[in-house]
Amino acid sequence: MYCKSARVIVTTGSSAMPSWTADGHLVFHSRRKEAKQHGIAARNIWIVGADGSGERQLTKGTKDEYHPVVSPDGKKLLFVSELNGSRDIWIADADGQNAVPLTDDPGTEDQPAWSADGRQIVYAAFPKEGGSFDLWLMYADGSGRRRLTTTPANEIFPAWHPSGASIAYVTDVNGNFDLYTIDVRDGHTAPLVVSPDQEVRPAFSRDGTKLAFVRWPARGRSSDATPWVANADGTAPIELTAAPAPALHPAWSPDGRTLAFQHRGEKGWEIWTLALPADIATGGRLRLAQQVRGGADVDTAKLRSGDTLRGTLGDARFRLRTAYGAVELPREVVTTIIFDTGERGLARVVLANGDALSGFLENETIHLAAGGRSQGVPVEGIAQLSLRAAGRGGAGPPAPFRALLRNGDSVRVTAAFAPLRLRVGGRTMEVSAAEVERVDFTEAGNKADVALRSGDRVSGEVVGERLPLVLASGAHLSVHPSSLRALERAGGP
Repeated sequence: MYCKSARVIVTTGSSAMPSWTADGHLVFHSRRKEAKQHGIAARNIWIVGADGSGERQLTKGTKDEYHPVVSPDGKKLLFVSELNGSRDIWIADADGQNAVPLTDDPGTEDQPAWSADGRQIVYAAFPKEGGSFDLWLMYADGSGRRRLTTTPANEIFPAWHPSGASIAYVTDVNGNFDLYTIDVRDGHTAPLVVSPDQEVRPAFSRDGTKLAFVRWPARGRSSDATPWVANADGTAPIELTAAPAPALHPAWSPDGRTLAFQHRGEKGWEIWTLALPADIATGGRLRLAQQVRGGADVDTAKLRSGDTLRGTLGDARFRLRTAYGAVELPREVVTTIIFDTGERGLARVVLANGDALSGFLENETIHLAAGGRSQGVPVEGIAQLSLRAAGRGGAGPPAPFRALLRNGDSVRVTAAFAPLRLRVGGRTMEVSAAEVERVDFTEAGNKADVALRSGDRVSGEVVGERLPLVLASGAHLSVHPSSLRALERAGGP
């Protein structure tokens, strides 16, 4: 999607990691020639107006001080400093004065982020003895430190959701960089944006409805990185193609109308801003993701050869074989099918409600009619198929639940699933959809932990081979519990 405009704000030195203040200024770190540490310029914290005016320096250390984040009330400044010989989290007044360390471990503490109420701080830490990065929490005065993640994978670049209930972060648990979330209360994790590509640097809008992040292709490099915006639950991702690559470290302005980011220019990193189009800047969910329209009544097929075909789709249904089961999708609920790998038939299907499913498309040929003639196009020759909105189906049945699949897909489902049967203490009990708040399944799918709406919890062995689900689109799935990470009440449309 093309955005209105991108403009450079800071070009002096090498400047990176912008973050907004509550009154609409940008703080960032910058390496300037005049600040020396053993003949090498040190990074320090600076502030500038959103129009590039009034730039001034906040810290003047002889050691690197970087990654600044101003507290929600605008009174305090968090940053990383190497003044004590290791990377530690420091806090200062908003003008950079009266700086003191919050951490003093010999390892690395990095990438701090505030909770929306300003009471807590999340950060990534790497122990001196080695291992991997984990996420840690502490109060704003440095007390009450506790480890939030304990996996062998690296968990980095945390971003607190404004609700305070969850934190998005980057993980390499799947062998590449993906985005996950963790529940601050109980430690449950869930995929947020998972694909073969690299996804990093999550950032939530101030109202909590949108997620910005950076993506580059699986076979590409970080120099190919571009910013994307999705719904806060990771659905309906849209590329912001007006930002020059590489574009990293996106940050939302307080009013949600602008993204700041860092871009590498000819002389070093620069701070840029990007004005967002109204359909992204305004509230509400993003829909019709990645749609490339050829006209109000035209379906469009982009071919791998570079050609584009336009016409009227003659296929009434698409058959998709996913990792968790086969699904048949009526043409009316599909907006886009993206064939983004070289593997024949491997596709990502975006639905009209913003959900996306991935798998192998079993339709061997797509039929487009134009000028009184119908043309069959082999699927292996298509890069992307975008369908017109005309005749789009209605909202479909209510979908109070979201199914989180182990392959990274996340889809809304109705309450029309059979009661979950669990064997608890030698007895079999049934839990109806009306009672469920969230169900977490083990990787083998043989056990489940159920949080009930009453506040109680039930754990036991899962009885039955498959769980039938009805998607919000109306399509039916029959899923083995081992394919499900969780089934949770969505709390919204």
